[in-house]
Amino acid sequence: MGLFIRKNSAKALIFLFFIILAGVIFVGLEEGLYTETIFEEDPILEKQFDEPQVVVPEVKVPPFTILLSATELEQGDTLVIIAENVLEGEKITGEFNGKSFDFFSVEQERKWMALLGIDAKKAPGEYPLSVFLSGESEMEEIIKVKKKDFYITKIVITPELEEKGFTSSNISENISTKDGVIIYEVLGKYSPVAYFNQKFIYPLDEIINVGAFGNIRKDGDVTIQHLGVDLDAIEGTSVYAINDGKVALVQGLTVYGNTVIIDHGLGIYSLYLHLSEFKVSEGEMVERGELIGLSGNTGWSVGPHLHLSIKLNGASVDPLKFIEEINKFLE
Repeated sequence: MGLFIRKNSAKALIFLFFIILAGVIFVGLEEGLYTETIFEEDPILEKQFDEPQVVVPEVKVPPFTILLSATELEQGDTLVIIAENVLEGEKITGEFNGKSFDFFSVEQERKWMALLGIDAKKAPGEYPLSVFLSGESEMEEIIKVKKKDFYITKIVITPELEEKGFTSSNISENISTKDGVIIYEVLGKYSPVAYFNQKFIYPLDEIINVGAFGNIRKDGDVTIQHLGVDLDAIEGTSVYAINDGKVALVQGLTVYGNTVIIDHGLGIYSLYLHLSEFKVSEGEMVERGELIGLSGNTGWSVGPHLHLSIKLNGASVDPLKFIEEINKFLE
């Protein structure tokens, strides 16, 4: 009986061993299948182990553009050139008929402006205009200058002017050898920066044009062109700076009378003639709208008024049209 038990126990142990071995094999196979399912067959579980994809948005840079206020102008007109989307570090320059000119930055980001004057005496014709960006040509254009029909009037010498010794001949000679020399010596100096960054204003509270720009005044062989505008103003009327700048001249002249010249930078000058009184000094920095003098009747003048001139790199342009044209592009 005891032997039967021992034999049966041995059989039982052998049977139990095979059952356990089969379980181990089954579990191993099951684990292998499960492992393969996780990493090779289930796309959802696979995505959990993928690296995240980083999407970089495309940055679009606006293109560099050049705008011209006109391509056909008359004598005495002002040309405005706008360059947009100039990248930081880029240098923009220009050339008109072989003479270089500069741009200045305006308030809008990456926007630059240049001003060109078509002199009242510039010969009609076609002239090349070029714009460069860091030395590379970006635009070639032809600017057509047309003749303007200026009025012809007679030189007026009143009895009061005769008493002061004025004649048509000595007025013309003085402009050529004295007053004009002083004026153009000042205008020949170039400030490489713009002192202003805002719109221009008129020099008087009320603008009444009583002497048109460009009029040709004659008396016999004497011809004098009026390179400014005469604005009606009783004596003692307040005269204001048309924009920020540096006072370049304060002086009493024979023909032009008491004169103030303001340098606005980049070859842009405003001139105020025939004043009765000065309110500024040479070298002083003035702001737009600041009182610079009082209107008068000094020099070659037939009555109280203000003569206003604008010079752009030596070119005489119509002051009222200059203010109107540039203000279209300034904030």
